[in-house]
Amino acid sequence: MAERLLILTLGIVLALAAWAAWRFWQRRRLRTLAVTTAPPEVIRLVDGQRPALLYFTTADCAQCRLQQAPILTQLAAKVNIAIHKLDAVEQEATARFYGIMTVPTTVVLDAQARPVAVNHGVTPLQRLQAQIEAIGVR
Repeated sequence: MAERLLILTLGIVLALAAWAAWRFWQRRRLRTLAVTTAPPEVIRLVDGQRPALLYFTTADCAQCRLQQAPILTQLAAKVNIAIHKLDAVEQEATARFYGIMTVPTTVVLDAQARPVAVNHGVTPLQRLQAQIEAIGVR
């Protein structure tokens, strides 16, 4: 019994360590992206007056159409932000630049096209609003 408890505890500790390492890597990557010049196609999308949200999707992504797209429609109605839908396959270089590993993924950019947050998977409306409000937009 004690061995099983020890193995379970070790598994939990390893899972928490892996999660912490992944979060550390994400924060470090975001800091690196913030000081790197964005790709030209992204700079053309951001007008310099208001923040933007890049929404990476694919043609066959059901979660994107059925879950994330309605959330982004609600977000656009509540917050003054430009939302740009990008196909992760067609815009492969841009997707690779932001480290897109799955769709849907949203990237919140400030008015100078610097990433503030990268959200992998379906992101709830409240989280997106909080990330946008953190850069001073209401």
